[in-house]
Amino acid sequence: MAKQTFWSPAYPRIQLWRTIVGILVIHALFFAATFLVFIVGARLLGTDPGLMLGASTPAEATVFFLTFLGYHIGLWLTVRMLHKRGFRSLFGPALRVNWHHFKRGLMVAIGISIAAILLQLVQSLLLPPGPETSAQQSMRFVDWALLVVPALMLVLMQVFAEELVFRGYVLQQLRARFRSIWIWAILPSLAFGVLHYDPVTYGINGVFYVTHTAVIGILLAVVTLRTGNIGAAAGLHFGNNAMLIFSGTKGTLDGFSLFLTEMDLTSAQMTWSILTQTFAVLAAFALWWKLTQHNQPIANAAQAD
Repeated sequence: MAKQTFWSPAYPRIQLWRTIVGILVIHALFFAATFLVFIVGARLLGTDPGLMLGASTPAEATVFFLTFLGYHIGLWLTVRMLHKRGFRSLFGPALRVNWHHFKRGLMVAIGISIAAILLQLVQSLLLPPGPETSAQQSMRFVDWALLVVPALMLVLMQVFAEELVFRGYVLQQLRARFRSIWIWAILPSLAFGVLHYDPVTYGINGVFYVTHTAVIGILLAVVTLRTGNIGAAAGLHFGNNAMLIFSGTKGTLDGFSLFLTEMDLTSAQMTWSILTQTFAVLAAFALWWKLTQHNQPIANAAQAD
């Protein structure tokens, strides 16, 4: 019996047309759910839907995260109706999340965040002084403490929605049909990164942000195939996003954040912040590869511990 790989559940319905239709259906339902959730949320909160996009209050942030239910609904319908397989097959051939891998990914994400903070401490030695960016408490600690568990659950739901779409469905379908890393990792991640390009908000840093997003996507695809489960990628993603609950940037999905900083997103300081995070992620991946992969080729090996 052939060894089960992460993409094994995609067989036998790996036709490219099915994958394209599936991606369209998933995103159509996501955008439909987003529209509906924002309309209902705005009515309940007595405000305009357009004013909620910044998710600058706990209620608005809740509405934002609930839109990701559309991804789960779209995935369930797509794999059941178009590919005749179960929703849990998106986790990998074991049909469940490997929570041990999730915990490892979470710890790595925390380590990367600490490393990025330490790297930013040398910023003053390399860059001229920038605007003051000290953190300010955004709400009472007691109020924030009551929000932590619901906020973490919403972030977990959002993280699994994105991971099951991009490192679950898309990765499984493309890797089952194509062997080239360009097809199943690099090009999809570059496309996803380009969707985040926002020169109006970030200026030249928009290029670095796109690069950072694409690099993360490529590395998560490789990690997912090597571990044979969605757990590690979801843990890394969750660790990164959960940081917003503790500290965020004012005006950028900050409704759950206890502390807020104000930063010019077009500044050299922001450039340094993005580059240090990218470097920390690459260093963590290189260390993991050296310790666990034993110099195996990236693209074709099935899975590893």
